[in-house]
Amino acid sequence: MKAKLLLFFFLLPCFSFSQGAWTEKSNFSGTARQNAVAFSIGSKGYIGTGSDGGYTGDFWEWDQAANTWTQKAGFSGTPRAQASGFSIGTKGYIGTGTNGTLMQDFWEYDPNTNAWIQKANFLGGARRDAVSFSIGNKGYIGMGYDGTYLSDFWEYDPGTDTWTRKTDFIGTARHAAVCFSIGTKGYVGTGGGAVPTRNFFEWDQANNTWAQKTDFGGVARFRAVGFSIGTKGYIGLGTDGNNANYKDFWEWDQANDTWTQKINFGGTARSGAARFSIGKKGYIGTGYDSTNNFKKDFLEYDPAGTSINEFNNQINISVYPNPSAGKFTLTSKITKGEISVYNVCGEKVYQSAIQQLTNSTIDLSNHLNGIYFLQIKTGQGTAVKKLIIQK
Repeated sequence: MKAKLLLFFFLLPCFSFSQGAWTEKSNFSGTARQNAVAFSIGSKGYIGTGSDGGYTGDFWEWDQAANTWTQKAGFSGTPRAQASGFSIGTKGYIGTGTNGTLMQDFWEYDPNTNAWIQKANFLGGARRDAVSFSIGNKGYIGMGYDGTYLSDFWEYDPGTDTWTRKTDFIGTARHAAVCFSIGTKGYVGTGGGAVPTRNFFEWDQANNTWAQKTDFGGVARFRAVGFSIGTKGYIGLGTDGNNANYKDFWEWDQANDTWTQKINFGGTARSGAARFSIGKKGYIGTGYDSTNNFKKDFLEYDPAGTSINEFNNQINISVYPNPSAGKFTLTSKITKGEISVYNVCGEKVYQSAIQQLTNSTIDLSNHLNGIYFLQIKTGQGTAVKKLIIQK
C-alpha cells in the first residue's frame, strides 16, 4: 500500500489538464450597458459607447497592471450603440452604429493626447452590427444591417485615410456576427440574417480571398464575443435571438481548424458584451442578460489557467466505485456527448462517444495507480470529475 501511495503522489505534480480559468477584475466604471465598442492598445483596454437604456458616448480606459478604470475624453461622435471599433498601432477607431438613425461617420482616438479626430466616413454606408478587426496597419469593417443584411467588406488605411472595397464575404449576408484576427488572417462567424448561424470563415489578407472553415462548436447565435490569443481564437456567450442567452466558451485552433469547449464564462449568460485581448489574456465585460439587466462586471480569461470542477446537479451523474482498481461504472441520463479521460500530465488515455450513458463501464485497469480526470462534454456544457485508480 505504501508503494501505491508514493506512486499516487509522485504523479500529481505532473498534472497540467486545463480548461482555462476566469478571474473577476474591477467592474467597468461606466454605467452598465450592452453593445459597446472595445479594443486594446498596448497594455490598456478601452470600452465606450453602447446602450444603457439610452445611447452613450462615454469612453473608458482599463489599466491591466493596476486593474483600474479611468474615464477618458468622451467619444466625439453622436452617442450610439452597435458601432464598429478596432485599434491600429497606437490609435483606436470607432464608427458606424445607431441611435435610432444609422450612421457612417468614423473617428480616430489618440491615447497620447486623449483626443478624437474625425476621419473619412465609412465608404460602405450607414449601418449597425457590422464586424470589425485589424490586421497589421489596416482596419476592416464589413457586413451588418442597413435595412437589409449585408455582405460587403472594406479596408481602411489610416496612412491615407481612405477606404477600399475588398472581396465580399462569401457566407450568407449577416449582422451581429463575431470576429477576430490571427496573424494575416481575419475570421468571421456566427450571426446571420433572420436566424442565427454556426458557420465560420477565414479571410486571407495577402490574397483577398475567403474560405469556409469548420463550423463553430456551439449552437448558432447572435451577438457572441470573440478575441484571439496567439494562434488560438475564442468565441462564446451570445443569444438565440429569443431572449435565451449563453455562457459557453470555445477555443479554435488555427493549425488544426478544430473547436474545443473550454470552461464556461465566469459571469452570467449574456449577449452584446464587450471584449478584447491583451497579451496572453482575454477580457469580457458588460452586456445584457436574460432577465433584462444591463451588466458592468468585467472578467479575465487565462487559457493556461487550471479549473477543475466537479459535476453539478444539472448534469446528475454518479461514478462508482471510486477509488477502484480501474473499472468505473457511470450512471446518468446524458445523451449525445463525449467522454474523455486524462492522466495527470494532461494526456488523453480514453475517449468514447455518448449515446445513452446508463450504467456504462469505463475500463482503465491497464493504467497505473493515480489520479485521472473524467471529462464529459454535452449540450449542457463541459464538466470534470476526479477518478482514483488504486489497485
